Parts: sequence; structure tokens; C-alpha cells
Amino acid sequence: MGGFFTLFSYDLEDVIFSRIVATEADRPEPGHVPGITRYDGHSALPPWLAEHLRPDAHPREYEVSAGDHGHFHVAVRPSTDGGRRYFAFDVTRLTSTTAHLKRTAGLLLTSALLALLAAALLARLVARRLGRPLERMVERSRSEGTPPPGDGGGVAEVRTLLDALLARDARIQEQLERERRFNRDASHELRTPLAVAQGAVEILELDPPRDAETFERLRRAVSQMGLLTEGILWLARERRTEESCELNRVSRELLALYGHLRRSGTIALTIESEGEVHAPLPASVARVMMGNLLKNALAYTGEGRIVIAIEPGAWTLTDTGVGFGRAEPGSESHGIGLSLVERLTQRFGWTLSIEALEPRGTRVTLRWHPPSGSR
Repeated sequence: MGGFFTLFSYDLEDVIFSRIVATEADRPEPGHVPGITRYDGHSALPPWLAEHLRPDAHPREYEVSAGDHGHFHVAVRPSTDGGRRYFAFDVTRLTSTTAHLKRTAGLLLTSALLALLAAALLARLVARRLGRPLERMVERSRSEGTPPPGDGGGVAEVRTLLDALLARDARIQEQLERERRFNRDASHELRTPLAVAQGAVEILELDPPRDAETFERLRRAVSQMGLLTEGILWLARERRTEESCELNRVSRELLALYGHLRRSGTIALTIESEGEVHAPLPASVARVMMGNLLKNALAYTGEGRIVIAIEPGAWTLTDTGVGFGRAEPGSESHGIGLSLVERLTQRFGWTLSIEALEPRGTRVTLRWHPPSGSR
């Protein structure tokens, strides 16, 4: 601010002096302002002043520094004989404080630079004092899992933050473990009666009952219940698997399993694929995820077609139904199916996108990152 006001004072000073000498030069009878001397013609100028002003100088005001002779503001005006008249305003005494102002401005600038340097050093010291404990905490978290309580590097704020993070991490881990236990317990409790039902279905298949339609519904219900249980069990597992599956085969199995759910016999179910596509996913999980999406499409498609497109990195299902989010109020529930699909995609690092098409229809896409060079 000191430098700004100093520069402003320089400019204001020049403007004032130039206005004074211009006003005096334009008077009909000059001679009202002490310190202004009139010179008729360039030859009348003192040599130390003439060397700074050309004989054909344009009529205006000039600022001239004449060294040891002083500092002048000169107004140039045309004369009646075609020459020039010069009005020299000696401002040497009036600008005697300029050198002092320059020294003051230099001192202010130096002080400001020193203050900025001191502030930068102080900020660096404070940042290092606060940052090093956080860096050590991050390093220990990466190498050892969880940093030891109270390791705040001597900074109370960092210790408080660390304690809060540890408490939050403990709550999250407790909730995750509680959910895993529930999934494991629920799945195992379901697997026992499910195994009994599957065994009974296998026995009945050897000698099918007379009511074939009822038996077929029972067989399908048991199969779907097995898939659901398998999906919940995968959510409870902590480690990922290296298993993979061929999506064309899985898609054909799903069409055979859920094709009877078509609301109309005119709905076409097709698979579009250029060849085998392997996905990094257990076949049982693929059946759960893609089977639930297919069931939703069948439930909301009254006519048209349902197309499954398979390509490296993506499995896409497109239907001509009412469109996602456009179902009538009270009929838009997807049950546990869509929620289970979303959680399984997160569990295996996939992505799920659902898009409503115009004027009707829905496109659902499951994406993953295929290995380079694979199909």
C-alpha cells in the first residue's frame, strides 16, 4: 500500500505541475505564477534546457530533468511569427522530497519482501509440524493397517483427528462384520432347507408327477432360490475369486430358465455376440446378476423384444418395455433383485448403468475391465 500511494503521489504531482504551467501559458498576460519564466524562440532557451526540447516540438507540456540545473515542467505554445514560445516552471524546490520518497518506497518494498519471506518460512515450519505427523500416520496405515492410538507426533489436533478416524474406522468395521455375519448366517440357514428341496426335486425328476406344470414351477422356484442364496453368500465372502465364466453360455441358460415369464408370446428374446466373451466373474454370480436384470425386463415388457448384446468388457440388455422409472405408481418395485445386483457389481469391481430410452424401453449395461488381448 505504501508503494502504491508513493507511485500515485508521483503521478499526481506531475499532473498538478503540468496543469499549472499549462494554465499560465494560456493566459492572455502571463506572469501570475512565481517560478515560471517565458522564452520567445528556441534560441532564447538556456543551453541546458534547449538540448531537451526540439525547435519543432509539438505544443504541449514536457517534463525536463536538467541535471544540476534542476527539474522543470515546460509548456510549448506556438507564437505569432510561426516559432515557439516556452514557459519553464522550475519545480526543483517543490520536488525536493522526491528522493526521500524514493528512499521511503525502497524501504517499504524491502520491508514487504522481508515480511513475505518471514511469513513463507513460518508457514513452511507450521505446515511441516502439522504435515509430518499426518504423513507418518498415512505411512503406518499403509504398511501396518491401522496406526497406533495417540500417534499424533506431539500435535494435539492431529491426535484428536487420529482418534476420531480410529473411532469411525472401528464403527465401520463393526457394521461390516455384523453385515457379513448376518449374510453368512442367513445364507447357511437357507441352504439347509434349500438342499432338501433340491434333493426332493431331483428324486421327483426320476419319476415326474402327473401335474407336470406344478412340478415345473416348483423346480424353477427352487433353482431361483438357489441362485439368490448363492449371491448373498458371495456378498459375505471377504476375498475375491479368480474364477471366470463364458457369458454366451450363461445368457442362454438364463433365457431357458426365465423365458416362461414372458407376458406375451410375441416378445422376441435374442442374443447378439460376435464370439465367446469371458468375464472375470463366477458363473453363479453372473446368473444372479444377469438373471435379475432379465426378470425385470420380462416383467415390464408387454410387447416387442429383449436383446442381450455381449462384447468384451460389457453385457447389455435392451428392452422395449415401459422404460426405467416410468412404471405406474405402486408397480415400480424391483424387490431385492436390483439391490442385490448393485451390491454384487460393487463387490466385484464392476459398474451398473441403467438408461431409459425414448420413446420406450430401457438399456441396462454391466461393465468390467477385460484383460488386454482377451475376448
